[in-house]
Amino acid sequence: MHVPKIYLSMLTAFVFILTSVAKAETPPASSIESNTFVIVVSGDIPGFTQAQLTDFLAKKTQDEIGAPWHFIAGRSGEELAPNRMVWLFKTLRVEWKGGSHKGFPSPTYSETYLSAEVKLYLKNDYQMTTLDTNPLVMGGPDDKSLFKMVHDVSHALFVENKPNTPLR
Repeated sequence: MHVPKIYLSMLTAFVFILTSVAKAETPPASSIESNTFVIVVSGDIPGFTQAQLTDFLAKKTQDEIGAPWHFIAGRSGEELAPNRMVWLFKTLRVEWKGGSHKGFPSPTYSETYLSAEVKLYLKNDYQMTTLDTNPLVMGGPDDKSLFKMVHDVSHALFVENKPNTPLR
């Protein structure tokens, strides 16, 4: 008779702990500082999961731009953060470079041509869009053309067209 009550109490405590941990991992958009940009990604690049790609873009953009800006990887629910960079990747074509396995093209010998559209929002106001087309991507976090894409986009948005410096 007491077993169902104990089970229900434990289940309630477990759910409460899980929701508290989930809330602690990502700050709500309203608590993000004015100099912080959330990186939001849509689309795929070979060699990355969605989370890995978002983390990669946040780190590389931070390396390129630095102070006073701070870039973080967006997670679920942060698509509407007040300051954000929204990356949309589209595959233009995939070329298979020789080699096969039992008659099927091998993905390790493919080259992917992408386009990247990046929109910048500052305090929920659209600022600008930059488009980087046709970069050849082999895939993975060591891809030189992907580094160049992040460099070009970061400089177009934050160096050539400087957003207002955040107020602290």
